[in-house]
Amino acid sequence: MNSLIKSVFIIALPAFALIAMLDSLWYLYTAGISLQHVAHLLTAGCIVFFFLQIFIKPTPRTDAILKTHTFIIFLGCILGLLVGSLQEDDTFRGICTIFNILLTVGWIMYLVWYSYFEKRNAANNDILKVGETLPLLTFENSKKEAITTERFAGTPSIFIFYRGNWCPFCMAQIKEMVDKYEELTERNINTIFVSSQPHGFSKKLTKKYPLDFQFLVDVDGNVAKQLDIFSKNGLPFGFQIFGFKSHTVLPTVIITDSNEKITYTNQTDNYRVRPEPKTLLKIIDQNV
Repeated sequence: MNSLIKSVFIIALPAFALIAMLDSLWYLYTAGISLQHVAHLLTAGCIVFFFLQIFIKPTPRTDAILKTHTFIIFLGCILGLLVGSLQEDDTFRGICTIFNILLTVGWIMYLVWYSYFEKRNAANNDILKVGETLPLLTFENSKKEAITTERFAGTPSIFIFYRGNWCPFCMAQIKEMVDKYEELTERNINTIFVSSQPHGFSKKLTKKYPLDFQFLVDVDGNVAKQLDIFSKNGLPFGFQIFGFKSHTVLPTVIITDSNEKITYTNQTDNYRVRPEPKTLLKIIDQNV
């Protein structure tokens, strides 16, 4: 139930912020400049800008608390609360204060609740422990042909489990790994991207990046369940209309040596915090 609430929340927050932003712009246009509506716009606009930004110019990672955005949002909320005493001549709109408070609370929930994967603890995942052998895994390629991890035996591999083409952080992560193609090739590394999304979306990535990379499908999330990285209702509510499935995978990176021994894993508990390619290359050089 909690994961379903999260999938609705991540759609509701930016939608509510957009309504609040349009409300503030309308009143600034019709009633003139007022500190209250500027504060209102500051809070709502910053949230809208953040979500637009990550889709327009995807970034593979952020800091955990989004310092700049959080500062602006709190500033807008505080100004909104103080406006009655700071600018007494203005007509005070209680709805602005309510919107600002709700948006600020929503932003805090996004940072400390939505962004984190509850109950995910890498130390408790006995399957993905460094030194252990990666179990036999079965995927499908974009042609729905079965591919097992036996195919990659004898050569070091990086397995990157991503949530899907709908996730801007995942797409940015894939892009920066593509940018390291030559360095990965020089090290003779298999690079495998895995998601549980329908085959057509993975096929699009195969066409977009016609390199010696594998874009594989974890059918019905069976591998994710096997590795304990399954994410129930991980898809934002409503994205099903684009053809995506409701259940996804938790972002995970696994590096194995030529004997399929796990040399490194990254099981992030925050979907916006992910390892950089230079970190992965360093791990490879040290352990593979």
